[in-house]
Amino acid sequence: MRSLPLSQIKMTDPFWTRWQTVLVETTLPAEYDQLVKTDRLKNFERVAKGETGGFDGFYFNDSDTYKFVEACAYGLVARPSEEVRKQMQHCIDLVAAAQMPDGYINTYFQLNHPTMKWRNLNALHEMYCGGHLIEAGVAVYECLGDRKLMDVGIRFADHVMSLYGPDKKVGYCGHEEIELALIKLARASGENKYREFARWLVEIRGCRPSPFEPELQDEESLAIHPFSRKPKPDEKYEGDYYQDHLPIRQHTEVVGHAVRAMYLYIAAADLAEDPELVAALERTWDNLTRKRMYVTGGIGPSAHNEGFTTDYDLPNLSAYAETCAAIGLIFWGNALLQMSGNAEYAETMERALYNGAISGISLSGDQFFYVNPLESRGTHKRTPWFDCACCPPNIARLIGNVSSYVCAAADNDFYIHIPAGFDATTTLGGVKTKISVESNYPWSGKITVRIDPEKPTEFALHFRIPDWSEDVSTEVPNAEEEAGYEKGYAVFKRTWKPGDTLLVDLGMEPKWVESDPRVRDNLGRVALTCGPLIYTAESHDLGFAPQLFCADVEAPIVTQPSDVGEGIKALSVEGSMEVELFADSLYAEPGTTDIREATATFIPYYAWNNRGPSNMQVWVRQL
Repeated sequence: MRSLPLSQIKMTDPFWTRWQTVLVETTLPAEYDQLVKTDRLKNFERVAKGETGGFDGFYFNDSDTYKFVEACAYGLVARPSEEVRKQMQHCIDLVAAAQMPDGYINTYFQLNHPTMKWRNLNALHEMYCGGHLIEAGVAVYECLGDRKLMDVGIRFADHVMSLYGPDKKVGYCGHEEIELALIKLARASGENKYREFARWLVEIRGCRPSPFEPELQDEESLAIHPFSRKPKPDEKYEGDYYQDHLPIRQHTEVVGHAVRAMYLYIAAADLAEDPELVAALERTWDNLTRKRMYVTGGIGPSAHNEGFTTDYDLPNLSAYAETCAAIGLIFWGNALLQMSGNAEYAETMERALYNGAISGISLSGDQFFYVNPLESRGTHKRTPWFDCACCPPNIARLIGNVSSYVCAAADNDFYIHIPAGFDATTTLGGVKTKISVESNYPWSGKITVRIDPEKPTEFALHFRIPDWSEDVSTEVPNAEEEAGYEKGYAVFKRTWKPGDTLLVDLGMEPKWVESDPRVRDNLGRVALTCGPLIYTAESHDLGFAPQLFCADVEAPIVTQPSDVGEGIKALSVEGSMEVELFADSLYAEPGTTDIREATATFIPYYAWNNRGPSNMQVWVRQL
């Protein structure tokens, strides 16, 4: 199974075409302005001029420029823009001019610490930044046919491989990223050596002795990292934060920094060719999705390590749930999906995509969340940028490349993972075939799939039946064959003729869900869903804090328009509210609280906080 190149697929539904239009018209220009204002581009300019000293920003800031360029490449395929193209090209030219003759590039070291390269792999992100450089170069080449930046990435990869490898030094980055990038580079360049180097990086991680242990005793290199400290004499190195605790084949649970973990597992899934590695990935995935994932698809509850803690520890108010982590979960889910063909991975991919990831960007496209809590007391707000600005360009590249996650193809199979609207062209059964999905997803579950091969051809069309759907109907007019069912997909294997259609109704209805009682924060609470969307209550709509509301889960749920954004549907729920009024004291006997009937309007979680700070709650009490 493979995702289609962006040249072969175009999003057509109102939901994603709006996001992609906003991406090109607003998000990317706004992000470019931030790259200029925060001197991220100036760092490259100064290196290219041969200057030294004066690096501005965090040591990993180069990666933001690379992710921006990658997002531009995807966005320009969806929506051509001369402005965005010029901004992208300016970035590419600066990066190429800053690269050293031996292939090294990292403006933090080139400007401030030219003699300290490769001495602090655990903390200073040289390979991480280079991985995003490689990804950007591959994207520009595959989307736009320009290989200038990919050649920069190739020179960097070759430089790294001249230093590290099975017969050289042992070393890998504290923040995984280059592993998955090298796999993409191998595909784009046709050079399998990059894939094999990625395999070595994945497999050697977690072995002992760890290359990070001597680094943590190198006081000179620790001094140039703002957060590093030398371990105490009796402090044992564990490595959990970096997923350096065990070799990957021994992993049983997700640990440490959430984004780093996702990027490691993406690469491992792309490399998984034997039962032992596949089993390790499946164990770890199960631990994440069954015990450590928010209902929104957000992951990583803890701020202290930007990552994981223990099973069922999913606090709502203090949830970290970094935007980049949800994006990483989508990438990992897609890699496992392509590896296995199992719709379980598409379920989680869809959940994170429509909830925990795009909540990280405002409807206007120029304000962002770094963290995505499931409850707010009015203190959370979006911002145009961050000092650590990994999330804005990351969500931009996700939106630009969203078509990679809705469908996939094999020689004689076409998979529809998410029934968003798209037009795709690929070869199936040896015949060039156009497949179009017409839908108003995620607002409606009624889907029409049109199949137009150049001539009749036999292949299997796989349509995922979501777990949330309880009343599904499918029909291929004038066909006698019955659909099969395999790994979560309805399978229609037949000879398809030009003009054939598949009609699907997923029976999308609002419903309440509850969580495992071991998630203590959610005891006695429910969350409202409709199709792939998680809904939340916001004080903008209620006129009171949703923490005061109790939902009547037996009452009808009414769909209505919302004023939060065009086309967004709200859900109206009956229940009661507690009035915030005690006459004379802070405490009183039970029954003193005034409880009144109330109606609460819920909006999609991804759309909250678009009207300013507010009280918000996903998990509300039930009567």
